[in-house]
Amino acid sequence: MKINNAKRWAKPGLEGYFAAFCGVCIAFAIRYTLHPFLQSNLPMTVFILNTIVIALFYGYLPSVLTIAISIPLAFFFFVPPFDSFETPTAQDSFVFASYILIAFIAVGVVEWLQRERYRAILISRVSNSNFQMLSQASVYLKKERDSS
Repeated sequence: MKINNAKRWAKPGLEGYFAAFCGVCIAFAIRYTLHPFLQSNLPMTVFILNTIVIALFYGYLPSVLTIAISIPLAFFFFVPPFDSFETPTAQDSFVFASYILIAFIAVGVVEWLQRERYRAILISRVSNSNFQMLSQASVYLKKERDSS
């Protein structure tokens, strides 16, 4: 059965974008708190966790926003030299590219799974509706047959 509405599983509106922005702020606060211990290690890990959570609850567009906000924040604050936008080293560039790739793959997988889950829900609803209509038609036909 072809279901065209499976991509509409996430709630429309600005709530997801607001949650994405708040999630980035919380992820930044956590990473900034851990900065004395982590230094330049794992600059985007907390941000990617936030991105995955946002993708799980609000869809891929708000999660792409989290990626877009997180990259400059992580680069500026958590990549040496700290608090500057100096040209990254080849290693820093590789780390950021791998984090971005992992984030987009995770968002894609979460979006695909959510669409399939919602598709299954829609198919179940259609099946229940068809069953109810068939039951009502059967009762009606039985009454008509018994009355004649």
